[in-house]
Amino acid sequence: PPSCHFVPKSMWQDTISGCVGAFTCTTAGLPFDVAKARLQTRKAYQGLMDCLFKIMRQEGPAALYRGFFPALNSALAENSVGITVQRSLRRMVDPTGDARFTTGVEVALGGATGVFTSIAICPFEVIKVRQQVRPVPSGWFEELSALLQSDGTRGLFHGLGALVCRDVPFNAFFYGGYESICTLLMRMQGLGSKEELGSPSILFAGGAGGVAGGALVLPL
Repeated sequence: PPSCHFVPKSMWQDTISGCVGAFTCTTAGLPFDVAKARLQTRKAYQGLMDCLFKIMRQEGPAALYRGFFPALNSALAENSVGITVQRSLRRMVDPTGDARFTTGVEVALGGATGVFTSIAICPFEVIKVRQQVRPVPSGWFEELSALLQSDGTRGLFHGLGALVCRDVPFNAFFYGGYESICTLLMRMQGLGSKEELGSPSILFAGGAGGVAGGALVLPL
């Protein structure tokens, strides 16, 4: 039917890919995120490994997954919105979807994507951090109810400004670095499309982009 032409099939593929990646990253990375929150808010630890072992010894392994559902929802929102918006912006610049852009354009597209992801993940980030830093475990619904009672819906967007300041440069460097490295690898291998790159190349480009973005915004 004609209505099917309003949303390209590839957009849904981008969104689904983002959701699968979000679940994988949350499951593998949440213990380190919990440790990061503790290290940033308490002085009881001597480093990452000391923090991880003390949490497991004193609170049990499950404590490393405190805030799992808000973190998963945040990652789902960030990846699905981020990948969908970034790919949509690329198609707006080049409707064919085949062009490779300069690093400057890739960085600009990534930065614009960061505005949308910041708004999408802010409520989940607020709940997640509140759960992670509490000395006594609390459920996500309990935390959400307490926040809404004390601060109203505005409380869900506490720190949005700082989040925008973090996510815009992160996405700019992540997507800019990822797409630019993919372009470089395509040229080195004589390929005409990013889809021809193998999984190791895609993982390398994504990892390098993530390291660049993460190193830039860590203070935020």
